[in-house]
Amino acid sequence: MNRRKGLVLLAAVACGLAVSTTSASAADASVAPKATTSKVTTSVVHSDSRCLVWTKETTNYIGLTAGYSWAWNVTVRPGATGDRVKEIQCLTDYYGEGPSALDGVYGPATTAAVKRVQARCGFSSAEQDGIVGPMTWRCLRIP
Repeated sequence: MNRRKGLVLLAAVACGLAVSTTSASAADASVAPKATTSKVTTSVVHSDSRCLVWTKETTNYIGLTAGYSWAWNVTVRPGATGDRVKEIQCLTDYYGEGPSALDGVYGPATTAAVKRVQARCGFSSAEQDGIVGPMTWRCLRIP
């Protein structure tokens, strides 16, 4: 995806989020929305990435995201499925280490990709277990 298409997609996502958070039903009118501080900027590390990845800054964290999950302290293991796995797959792909399929299934290819990223981040051989815990999330999210 070229940079211009990525920026257009990012702008569309940001507009969609703004619209979805500002439209409320009459039942929600009495409940004030929670104030959150969030800043989104674009960022490109690997031009061959198949996912749009950007830097997200919140009150407590700043790091890369593909928009599927903002997990930092959740342990995700082989056999898992869903959005956290898609986030892992997109972030490993962003660094050029991704699995061949970005399907949300934590199989052998995703495990191997996570091990490559763990090695890239300087994890010891014993720490390169292919499991995404807090240290690996930090490695994936902070370039």
